[in-house]
Amino acid sequence: MKQAESVRRWGVWLLAAGLLAASSACSRSGVDRVAEGSGGSARKTPSASAKAPAPSAKPTPLQVPDGDAFFDPPNPLPGDKPGDVVWQRPATGTQTLAGGAKELLVMYRTTGVDGAPVPASGTVTLPNGPAPQGGWPVIAWDHGTTGIGPQCAPSRGPGPYAQGAGDMLAAFVQRGYAVVQPDYVGMGVTGLRHPYLNGKSAAYATLDLVRAARTLDPGVGTTWFVAGHSQGGHAALWSANYEPEYAPELDLKGVVAIAPGNGFDQMPALVARRDSLAEPYVGIFLLLVDGAAAADPAVKPEQILTEAGLAAAKQAWDACMGTTPAAPTPSVADILRPDADLGPLTAALQASAPDRVKLNAPVFLPQGAQDPLGALNVPLFQKLCADGASVRFTVYPGLGHSPEEVRAAGDDVLAWVQARLDGVPVEGACTLSAAS
Repeated sequence: MKQAESVRRWGVWLLAAGLLAASSACSRSGVDRVAEGSGGSARKTPSASAKAPAPSAKPTPLQVPDGDAFFDPPNPLPGDKPGDVVWQRPATGTQTLAGGAKELLVMYRTTGVDGAPVPASGTVTLPNGPAPQGGWPVIAWDHGTTGIGPQCAPSRGPGPYAQGAGDMLAAFVQRGYAVVQPDYVGMGVTGLRHPYLNGKSAAYATLDLVRAARTLDPGVGTTWFVAGHSQGGHAALWSANYEPEYAPELDLKGVVAIAPGNGFDQMPALVARRDSLAEPYVGIFLLLVDGAAAADPAVKPEQILTEAGLAAAKQAWDACMGTTPAAPTPSVADILRPDADLGPLTAALQASAPDRVKLNAPVFLPQGAQDPLGALNVPLFQKLCADGASVRFTVYPGLGHSPEEVRAAGDDVLAWVQARLDGVPVEGACTLSAAS
């Protein structure tokens, strides 16, 4: 009951955010055209992790499509290693950050969770002036949940300002940082399913966009930081976890996980109750089934969901947060099979739980005091500390789970990152305090 209660409390935000309902297709959905690999299934370690790829001299010279055709990957996928650029064009509109000298929309190669090469998209923003000795430091920003379909990617929609990160990221650019923002696999680029909340997939997409930025401009250095909010905070923690084995040529100096997503591995047991406590979480449960099935062939939606549930899960691929009108969400009794096999789903979610990460870099963990995720992230803070990580946990009064957490923490994030770049030692191994 204790686990179910913690999930119940943090799920209130998901209900309020409007992501719980599957609904009609967004107008920006692209053409499904699969490049190499599926991006899903087995958990073998890709050969790319055994050897750090050197930056390529220049992107593959292909004709760059106009409009949303940019996100339809060529087949076969050009390049030969993770981080190779497929093509790029200037970023415009909501994709840009104030003060950037060069802003690019990029398609690049990364590695699917099955070890096969897959395409991904994102943006790269470079600062003004010449690069310093050692290159510009990099901020990789992992976005929060916007949906799970390709049309829901930040680079195809409202962009970082809508998620509260625009001003902070622009300030980093103005201070001489390069900023990269991955869409994640299956978002932006068409033809792939997004493995929602799969730690390995998010990490590879993040690490390989840092590599792509170095391919695009030799002024981009190896020193980098990773940050994110909600789903993106989860992704940031996993990016730090996988960096030593997957991208050993990079030099991670710090991790910022703002109210990271947590507790999803408890959701199947909660929904299995089939009672009033489970009802509010049908929508997020469908996203979890979709995302886990995209990453792990052992997760079979047809063994979990009824015909009505499968139809609702299919619609969820087309629903974008904040841009798609909500449709009625079916009841838990309507979507869950009486003999539902929840074991593989639970195992897949447990494998990407944030308390599984092992970190070598210091962590800043800002958290809204009214955010229900705080009930789960205090134990996460304690677990990371017990495992030897240096963690600063700062609570921001009066804030729930929203972009306001990012805006409120922005100045503290800027100062904390700059201190790590300047070599200032962290204050204490683990600290928990309220924001001043």
